[in-house]
Amino acid sequence: MKQLLAGVLLFLCFQLASAQEIKAPLAWDYYRAGEYAKAAPIFLKIYEENQVQSYLHYYINCLVELKDYETAIKTVRKAIRQTGDIILYVNLGFLYETSGDANKAKECYQEPLKEFPQTLNGIVSLGNAYMVYLQTQYAEMTYEFGRKILGNPEEFRMEMANVYNAERRFPAMLDEYFALLLNQPQYLPTVEAMIENALNYDVDQTLMQMTHDKTYSSIQQLPGVAVFYDLLVWVLIKEGNYLEAVEQTIAMDRRSHASGERTLDMARTAADEGDPDAALKAYSYLIDQGAEIQPVQPGLAMPVGSVYRIARIEYLLTQVEKERLNPETNSRRWQSLSDQITQTLNDLGKSAETGQLFLEQARIRSDYLNDYAGALAILDEAVLLPGIHPGFRTDCILLKGDVLLASGDPWEANFAYAMTDLENPDNPSGATARFRKAQLAWFTGNISWAMAQLDVLKGSTSKPIANDAFELSLLIRENESETDTAQVLLKELAGIDYLIFRKKWAEALVRADSLLRVSDPDEPSLDDILYKKGNILFQLDETAQAMQAFEVLADRYRYEYWGHKALFQLACLNQDQLKEKDKAITLFEEFIRDFPNSFYFLDARDRLKSLLQQIP
Repeated sequence: MKQLLAGVLLFLCFQLASAQEIKAPLAWDYYRAGEYAKAAPIFLKIYEENQVQSYLHYYINCLVELKDYETAIKTVRKAIRQTGDIILYVNLGFLYETSGDANKAKECYQEPLKEFPQTLNGIVSLGNAYMVYLQTQYAEMTYEFGRKILGNPEEFRMEMANVYNAERRFPAMLDEYFALLLNQPQYLPTVEAMIENALNYDVDQTLMQMTHDKTYSSIQQLPGVAVFYDLLVWVLIKEGNYLEAVEQTIAMDRRSHASGERTLDMARTAADEGDPDAALKAYSYLIDQGAEIQPVQPGLAMPVGSVYRIARIEYLLTQVEKERLNPETNSRRWQSLSDQITQTLNDLGKSAETGQLFLEQARIRSDYLNDYAGALAILDEAVLLPGIHPGFRTDCILLKGDVLLASGDPWEANFAYAMTDLENPDNPSGATARFRKAQLAWFTGNISWAMAQLDVLKGSTSKPIANDAFELSLLIRENESETDTAQVLLKELAGIDYLIFRKKWAEALVRADSLLRVSDPDEPSLDDILYKKGNILFQLDETAQAMQAFEVLADRYRYEYWGHKALFQLACLNQDQLKEKDKAITLFEEFIRDFPNSFYFLDARDRLKSLLQQIP
């Protein structure tokens, strides 16, 4: 008999659970669809069956949306009588406040403070309930009472900081965060994330400076607390002061005799954020430290993957990128860098770990030293390195195609591109190889085949490739002529493009000027030629003349493709080369206003945002 009764009870429980499983999704569907009249009775039914308060809250929410405050108030009062849960008075206060009865609302909000919870969880639950309805003054009182009841002034630091954050009382918020970190430094990532979030609502833009000042004062008062130094590095990074962030990180590593991973991360951050000098300082420190630990011996400097070896490799990669962006870097400097790479490869050994140095060495020899044979030999050696991954091999073959094309051997280049395309049909490297093949056809005068390839590439999943394909196809279509059956003009433009690809800037400028001289004032190709000339002049470090060319384009051809692109480049030149922030801001604002659908819109928006943040 007992077994039969147990079975019946089990069956009924199963049936009840199954019914609730069916009802709950239906209620959520109605709720999400805004059909509150249909959702409300289902939420109420589920709550009455299992007394789970989340269903009660959603039922009340439905009634609020329906403006049925009377029923909502009666329901919450009934729930208070049945459960004795004083936190429900907070919900009741919100209902009275929403219905317009401020006095009743105040009474209800104050009610839980009379029967104050005596446990940590109870206090947190009450404080959270107040915060849900942004009753910050009551939440603050809750946590203050809670500290006294528990006899621990260090409790509720995070909760109290959230209250002050909601009230935009940032000095008080920072006091709580810093007090929390002093005793529980493991909360540093959380505190950083919370300050980061608060910055989004910092209308006066004073919070970052407050955090900066608070961090320095805390270090001065408590110089032995490591977590404040960690926070200082984060603050300096947020401010864009990477050099000082590097110096602080190095000092921290020295004090703690750390192995250098933190400084390595800092170097990479500085490099990624465009401050190579700060990155190089961090790498130099790591290299010096490694050299002190173990003298450099060919092939045996440090174990593979050690901080020292990584720092030596990434130091050179960062230095190369810095010089590449410096228009004053001459062939002697490039030769010196090439020699440094050779020495580093001899010291560290030729392996997959040092593979990236092979690629940079080949680019230097090809692009800046005109040593195409040397570049090709380096790439042939790189693909034979033991343990390389397929992506590295692809990079080598693709670069080999570029070197061959730049050297004036388009036929062998086409073979390298075809191999890359064949081995990478569905990734960005394959798309790049296909675009290179189209470029090659353009350079060599096979214009119809180039157009066929470009039309396909315009639908590429790689946006940069799609945009490049669009630009080249636009150039060809705008300068096609039914009367020019020999395609003389197109082949002249292709010849200039090929010289630009080969970085033969002086020759490209001569041909561009020659074409401009013989072109009719109304020639459709004038804007194309002028745009090319502007880019060539920039590469020759003739910034003023380059800007003149872009200004003509932006003025006369503003709403044509090259005109809008010239406007974008003018803004970039004012920002990067001339450091004319006000002029750059004006130009970026014009660009964003006039060309919201441009491929360069997002870049322009980000640059404008960065410039505006620099204004005191």
